[in-house]
Amino acid sequence: MRVAPLSGLLAVALTVVSFLLLGDTPDVDTPGRQVGSYYDAHQGRTFVSLYLLVLAGALFIFFAAYLARVVRSTPSSVDWLRRVVLAGGVLIAAGFWTGAGINLALVDLADKSGAGRDTLQALNALSEDFFIPFVGGMGLMLLAAGLATVRAPVGALPRWLGWAGIVLGVLVFIPWVGFFAFMLSGLWVIVTAVLLARRPHPDTPVDVATPPLSPL
Repeated sequence: MRVAPLSGLLAVALTVVSFLLLGDTPDVDTPGRQVGSYYDAHQGRTFVSLYLLVLAGALFIFFAAYLARVVRSTPSSVDWLRRVVLAGGVLIAAGFWTGAGINLALVDLADKSGAGRDTLQALNALSEDFFIPFVGGMGLMLLAAGLATVRAPVGALPRWLGWAGIVLGVLVFIPWVGFFAFMLSGLWVIVTAVLLARRPHPDTPVDVATPPLSPL
């Protein structure tokens, strides 16, 4: 079993745990004083959540790089699809890391007496609505990998998984539906990671029967 593609499985697991730890954060229109009180009371849990999110972003880059290599080796694939897969993984990581930075600023300012309420409210609103980069990155990664899979006569991934990637990749960019498509995309990454990990290595030696020696 290969270990590299399992980075996608671990990335999804860390993302889920991170979002669960972050909990029900204040709404966009929450007053600044209440925002500060919330993050001041949840500092430890928020720090752990952000740390896991940073790790998840790094793992998504590793998974996207491996998936891009698989796409490149797929028959009938074009090189630009490989680049889109990798770009999608980078966008996921950039979105996670930027969002983590915004939330870290909220935690740092929460217990500062000099922090303005308007500043806290603005940062909280930005944090609540900051999802387009990593959601869009996920859509690009799945869409490109799915297109490469369905174009190939024989590939490393089954065709049904390729079509699922295309459908989810399109749905991610549809308002109101994109959030649910993003969550389902995590299942796509898990299934893909497991299938790629179980795929036999091309360099694995094959046992060849040795012909019997002819008698002298």
